[in-house]
Amino acid sequence: MGAGTDAEAGSPRHRGVFVHESGRAASPAIVFVHGGGPSGRMWAAHLERLAARFHCLAPDLPGFGRSHHLAPLSLVETADLLAEIIEDRVPAQRAHLVGLSYGGSVVFAMLDRHPGRIERAVIDGAAVLPTWGGWGDRLVRLGTAGVSPLVDTRLARSFLRRVGLGELADLLRGASPAAFRRAYREGFTAPLTGAVLEASCTTLFVAGEKEGTVRASNAALTALMPHATARFVPGLNHAWFAWRLELHIRMVEAWLGDEPLPAGLSLEPPSPPAVDRVRSML
Repeated sequence: MGAGTDAEAGSPRHRGVFVHESGRAASPAIVFVHGGGPSGRMWAAHLERLAARFHCLAPDLPGFGRSHHLAPLSLVETADLLAEIIEDRVPAQRAHLVGLSYGGSVVFAMLDRHPGRIERAVIDGAAVLPTWGGWGDRLVRLGTAGVSPLVDTRLARSFLRRVGLGELADLLRGASPAAFRRAYREGFTAPLTGAVLEASCTTLFVAGEKEGTVRASNAALTALMPHATARFVPGLNHAWFAWRLELHIRMVEAWLGDEPLPAGLSLEPPSPPAVDRVRSML
Protein backbone atom coordinates (compact mmCIF):
# COMPACT_ATOMS: atom_id res chain seq x y z
CA MET A 1 0.00 0.00 0.00
CA GLY A 2 1.13 3.54 -0.62
CA ALA A 3 2.06 5.97 2.08
CA GLY A 4 -0.50 7.09 4.60
CA THR A 5 -1.02 10.58 5.90
CA ASP A 6 -2.90 12.34 8.66
CA ALA A 7 -5.51 14.65 7.17
CA GLU A 8 -4.84 17.64 9.39
CA ALA A 9 -6.33 20.32 7.16
CA GLY A 10 -9.98 21.30 7.14
CA SER A 11 -12.61 21.37 9.85
CA PRO A 12 -12.25 19.75 13.31
CA ARG A 13 -14.20 16.76 11.97
CA HIS A 14 -11.52 16.22 9.32
CA ARG A 15 -8.50 16.86 11.52
CA GLY A 16 -6.48 13.83 12.58
CA VAL A 17 -8.16 11.30 10.25
CA PHE A 18 -5.55 8.89 8.88
CA VAL A 19 -5.71 8.30 5.12
CA HIS A 20 -3.97 5.44 3.29
CA GLU A 21 -2.87 6.78 -0.07
CA SER A 22 -1.32 5.68 -3.36
CA GLY A 23 -0.92 7.06 -6.86
CA ARG A 24 -0.38 10.59 -8.15
CA ALA A 25 -2.52 13.54 -7.03
CA ALA A 26 -2.96 14.53 -10.69
CA SER A 27 -4.68 11.21 -11.54
CA PRO A 28 -8.44 10.64 -11.26
CA ALA A 29 -9.22 10.05 -7.57
CA ILE A 30 -10.92 7.12 -5.85
CA VAL A 31 -12.07 7.25 -2.23
CA PHE A 32 -12.47 3.75 -0.75
CA VAL A 33 -14.83 3.44 2.24
CA HIS A 34 -14.29 0.48 4.56
CA GLY A 35 -16.87 -1.67 6.34
CA GLY A 36 -18.04 -1.51 9.95
CA GLY A 37 -15.22 -3.55 11.46
CA PRO A 38 -11.99 -3.17 9.44
CA SER A 39 -10.07 0.00 8.61
CA GLY A 40 -8.86 1.47 5.33
CA ARG A 41 -6.22 -1.29 5.29
CA MET A 42 -8.86 -3.64 3.88
CA TRP A 43 -8.28 -1.90 0.52
CA ALA A 44 -4.50 -2.48 0.48
CA ALA A 45 -4.51 -4.64 -2.65
CA HIS A 46 -6.74 -2.16 -4.50
CA LEU A 47 -4.44 0.75 -3.61
CA GLU A 48 -1.39 -1.17 -4.79
CA ARG A 49 -2.89 -2.37 -8.07
CA LEU A 50 -4.69 0.82 -9.08
CA ALA A 51 -1.98 3.34 -8.16
CA ALA A 52 -0.62 3.52 -11.71
CA ARG A 53 -3.95 4.80 -12.99
CA PHE A 54 -5.72 6.46 -10.05
CA HIS A 55 -5.04 8.58 -6.99
CA CYS A 56 -6.34 6.25 -4.29
CA LEU A 57 -7.47 7.41 -0.83
CA ALA A 58 -8.70 5.03 1.86
CA PRO A 59 -9.44 6.82 5.15
CA ASP A 60 -9.54 5.08 8.50
CA LEU A 61 -12.92 6.41 9.61
CA PRO A 62 -13.07 7.89 13.13
CA GLY A 63 -12.94 5.09 15.70
CA PHE A 64 -11.16 2.64 13.34
CA GLY A 65 -7.54 1.77 12.58
CA ARG A 66 -5.17 4.70 12.99
CA SER A 67 -8.13 7.02 13.60
CA HIS A 68 -9.04 4.90 16.65
CA HIS A 69 -8.53 7.88 18.98
CA LEU A 70 -11.31 9.90 17.32
CA ALA A 71 -14.94 9.72 18.42
CA PRO A 72 -17.15 7.76 15.98
CA LEU A 73 -19.43 9.73 13.69
CA SER A 74 -22.97 9.18 12.50
CA LEU A 75 -23.61 8.02 8.94
CA VAL A 76 -24.47 11.57 7.89
CA GLU A 77 -21.40 13.03 9.64
CA THR A 78 -19.21 10.41 7.95
CA ALA A 79 -20.57 11.46 4.54
CA ASP A 80 -19.75 15.07 5.39
CA LEU A 81 -16.24 13.99 6.43
CA LEU A 82 -15.64 12.28 3.08
CA ALA A 83 -16.85 15.39 1.24
CA GLU A 84 -14.30 17.44 3.20
CA ILE A 85 -11.50 14.98 2.37
CA ILE A 86 -12.39 15.23 -1.33
CA GLU A 87 -12.48 19.02 -1.15
CA ASP A 88 -9.09 19.17 0.59
CA ARG A 89 -7.17 16.31 -1.07
CA VAL A 90 -8.51 16.10 -4.65
CA PRO A 91 -7.63 19.00 -6.99
CA ALA A 92 -10.79 18.47 -9.08
CA GLN A 93 -12.85 18.28 -5.84
CA ARG A 94 -14.70 15.29 -7.31
CA ALA A 95 -13.83 11.62 -6.86
CA HIS A 96 -15.01 8.12 -7.60
CA LEU A 97 -16.39 6.35 -4.51
CA VAL A 98 -16.16 2.64 -3.65
CA GLY A 99 -17.92 1.42 -0.51
CA LEU A 100 -18.42 -2.03 1.02
CA SER A 101 -21.17 -2.90 3.53
CA TYR A 102 -21.26 0.01 6.02
CA GLY A 103 -19.05 1.87 3.57
CA GLY A 104 -21.72 1.35 0.92
CA SER A 105 -24.30 2.94 3.24
CA VAL A 106 -21.93 5.91 3.60
CA VAL A 107 -21.83 6.23 -0.20
CA PHE A 108 -25.66 6.31 -0.22
CA ALA A 109 -25.47 9.18 2.27
CA MET A 110 -22.98 10.91 -0.04
CA LEU A 111 -25.41 10.55 -2.96
CA ASP A 112 -28.03 12.26 -0.79
CA ARG A 113 -25.89 15.04 0.69
CA HIS A 114 -22.93 15.63 -1.64
CA PRO A 115 -23.74 14.35 -5.14
CA GLY A 116 -21.60 17.06 -6.69
CA ARG A 117 -18.47 15.48 -5.18
CA ILE A 118 -18.99 12.12 -6.90
CA GLU A 119 -17.89 11.04 -10.37
CA ARG A 120 -18.80 7.32 -10.44
CA ALA A 121 -19.66 4.97 -7.60
CA VAL A 122 -19.49 1.29 -6.67
CA ILE A 123 -21.79 0.23 -3.83
CA ASP A 124 -21.14 -3.33 -2.68
CA GLY A 125 -23.28 -5.18 -0.14
CA ALA A 126 -25.46 -2.28 1.05
CA ALA A 127 -29.26 -2.08 0.81
CA VAL A 128 -31.95 0.57 1.14
CA LEU A 129 -34.49 -2.16 1.93
CA PRO A 130 -34.47 -3.29 5.59
CA THR A 131 -31.87 -6.04 5.89
CA TRP A 132 -33.45 -7.36 9.05
CA GLY A 133 -36.91 -7.04 10.54
CA GLY A 134 -38.71 -7.62 13.80
CA TRP A 135 -36.93 -10.01 16.15
CA GLY A 136 -34.16 -10.60 13.64
CA ASP A 137 -33.18 -6.95 13.83
CA ARG A 138 -33.27 -6.98 17.62
CA LEU A 139 -31.16 -10.11 17.84
CA VAL A 140 -28.54 -8.68 15.49
CA ARG A 141 -28.37 -5.45 17.49
CA LEU A 142 -28.12 -7.35 20.78
CA GLY A 143 -25.42 -9.59 19.31
CA THR A 144 -23.47 -6.58 18.06
CA ALA A 145 -23.68 -4.93 21.48
CA GLY A 146 -22.46 -8.15 23.11
CA VAL A 147 -19.57 -8.73 20.71
CA SER A 148 -18.38 -5.13 20.45
CA PRO A 149 -16.34 -5.09 23.71
CA LEU A 150 -14.31 -8.02 22.34
CA VAL A 151 -13.72 -6.67 18.83
CA ASP A 152 -10.13 -5.53 19.48
CA THR A 153 -8.96 -8.01 22.08
CA ARG A 154 -6.34 -10.76 22.12
CA LEU A 155 -9.14 -13.31 22.64
CA ALA A 156 -10.98 -12.24 19.49
CA ARG A 157 -7.81 -12.17 17.39
CA SER A 158 -6.75 -15.60 18.68
CA PHE A 159 -10.15 -17.08 17.80
CA LEU A 160 -10.14 -15.61 14.29
CA ARG A 161 -6.65 -16.96 13.63
CA ARG A 162 -7.65 -20.43 14.89
CA VAL A 163 -10.49 -20.58 12.37
CA GLY A 164 -8.27 -19.40 9.52
CA LEU A 165 -9.27 -15.72 9.51
CA GLY A 166 -5.98 -14.25 10.66
CA GLU A 167 -6.11 -11.48 8.07
CA LEU A 168 -9.49 -10.32 9.42
CA ALA A 169 -8.04 -10.37 12.94
CA ASP A 170 -5.33 -7.97 11.81
CA LEU A 171 -7.82 -5.71 10.05
CA LEU A 172 -9.99 -5.46 13.17
CA ARG A 173 -7.04 -4.33 15.27
CA GLY A 174 -7.77 -0.82 16.52
CA ALA A 175 -11.54 -0.80 15.99
CA SER A 176 -13.13 0.84 19.02
CA PRO A 177 -16.21 -0.87 20.53
CA ALA A 178 -18.18 2.38 20.27
CA ALA A 179 -17.39 2.79 16.56
CA PHE A 180 -18.16 -0.87 15.88
CA ARG A 181 -21.57 -0.59 17.61
CA ARG A 182 -22.47 2.64 15.87
CA ALA A 183 -21.53 1.38 12.41
CA TYR A 184 -23.68 -1.74 12.80
CA ARG A 185 -26.54 0.16 14.40
CA GLU A 186 -26.73 2.68 11.57
CA GLY A 187 -25.31 0.76 8.65
CA PHE A 188 -27.64 -2.21 8.19
CA THR A 189 -30.06 -0.16 6.09
CA ALA A 190 -28.81 2.70 3.93
CA PRO A 191 -30.66 6.03 3.77
CA LEU A 192 -33.21 6.36 0.98
CA THR A 193 -34.34 9.79 -0.20
CA GLY A 194 -35.66 11.30 -3.36
CA ALA A 195 -32.22 12.84 -3.87
CA VAL A 196 -30.65 9.37 -3.96
CA LEU A 197 -33.08 8.19 -6.65
CA GLU A 198 -32.50 11.34 -8.68
CA ALA A 199 -28.70 11.24 -8.43
CA SER A 200 -27.05 11.58 -11.82
CA CYS A 201 -23.94 9.69 -10.68
CA THR A 202 -23.23 6.55 -12.71
CA THR A 203 -23.51 3.81 -10.08
CA LEU A 204 -22.76 0.09 -10.00
CA PHE A 205 -24.59 -1.94 -7.37
CA VAL A 206 -23.07 -5.33 -6.62
CA ALA A 207 -23.70 -8.21 -4.20
CA GLY A 208 -23.00 -11.85 -3.62
CA GLU A 209 -25.65 -14.20 -5.02
CA LYS A 210 -26.78 -15.19 -1.51
CA GLU A 211 -27.45 -11.60 -0.37
CA GLY A 212 -31.19 -11.71 -1.02
CA THR A 213 -32.22 -8.34 0.45
CA VAL A 214 -29.26 -6.50 -1.04
CA ARG A 215 -29.95 -7.98 -4.45
CA ALA A 216 -33.63 -6.96 -4.27
CA SER A 217 -32.57 -3.45 -3.31
CA ASN A 218 -30.06 -3.36 -6.17
CA ALA A 219 -32.64 -4.55 -8.71
CA ALA A 220 -35.07 -1.84 -7.60
CA LEU A 221 -32.51 0.95 -7.63
CA THR A 222 -31.34 -0.03 -11.12
CA ALA A 223 -34.92 0.48 -12.31
CA LEU A 224 -35.48 3.72 -10.40
CA MET A 225 -32.17 5.59 -10.79
CA PRO A 226 -31.24 7.20 -14.13
CA HIS A 227 -27.67 5.87 -14.46
CA ALA A 228 -27.40 2.66 -12.45
CA THR A 229 -26.81 -1.02 -13.12
CA ALA A 230 -26.52 -4.08 -10.88
CA ARG A 231 -24.48 -7.28 -10.90
CA PHE A 232 -24.06 -10.25 -8.56
CA VAL A 233 -21.32 -12.82 -8.02
CA PRO A 234 -22.60 -16.41 -8.33
CA GLY A 235 -22.32 -18.71 -5.32
CA LEU A 236 -21.01 -16.17 -2.82
CA ASN A 237 -22.33 -14.06 0.03
CA HIS A 238 -21.54 -10.75 1.71
CA ALA A 239 -17.97 -9.42 1.44
CA TRP A 240 -17.41 -11.75 -1.51
CA PHE A 241 -14.19 -10.01 -2.51
CA ALA A 242 -12.40 -11.84 0.30
CA TRP A 243 -12.67 -14.92 -1.97
CA ARG A 244 -12.56 -13.17 -5.37
CA LEU A 245 -10.17 -10.29 -4.75
CA GLU A 246 -8.80 -10.21 -8.28
CA LEU A 247 -12.32 -10.01 -9.72
CA HIS A 248 -13.22 -7.18 -7.35
CA ILE A 249 -10.17 -5.14 -8.32
CA ARG A 250 -10.79 -5.67 -12.05
CA MET A 251 -14.47 -4.74 -11.55
CA VAL A 252 -13.58 -1.48 -9.80
CA GLU A 253 -10.99 -0.55 -12.42
CA ALA A 254 -13.32 -1.31 -15.32
CA TRP A 255 -16.34 0.49 -13.90
CA LEU A 256 -14.47 3.62 -12.89
CA GLY A 257 -12.62 3.62 -16.20
CA ASP A 258 -15.88 3.36 -18.16
CA GLU A 259 -14.86 -0.01 -19.61
CA PRO A 260 -16.72 -3.33 -19.98
CA LEU A 261 -17.12 -5.21 -16.71
CA PRO A 262 -15.12 -8.44 -16.37
CA ALA A 263 -16.55 -11.92 -16.75
CA GLY A 264 -17.63 -13.48 -13.48
CA LEU A 265 -20.34 -10.92 -12.74
CA SER A 266 -23.94 -11.85 -13.55
CA LEU A 267 -26.57 -9.30 -14.56
CA GLU A 268 -29.16 -8.67 -11.84
CA PRO A 269 -32.61 -9.49 -13.26
CA PRO A 270 -35.52 -7.03 -12.91
CA SER A 271 -37.73 -7.31 -9.81
CA PRO A 272 -41.03 -5.37 -10.03
CA PRO A 273 -41.99 -6.37 -6.45
CA ALA A 274 -38.72 -4.89 -5.17
CA VAL A 275 -39.41 -1.67 -7.10
CA ASP A 276 -42.83 -1.45 -5.42
CA ARG A 277 -41.24 -1.99 -1.99
CA VAL A 278 -38.70 0.76 -2.51
CA ARG A 279 -41.32 3.18 -3.83
CA SER A 280 -43.49 2.51 -0.79
CA MET A 281 -40.63 3.69 1.48
CA LEU A 282 -40.63 7.25 0.09
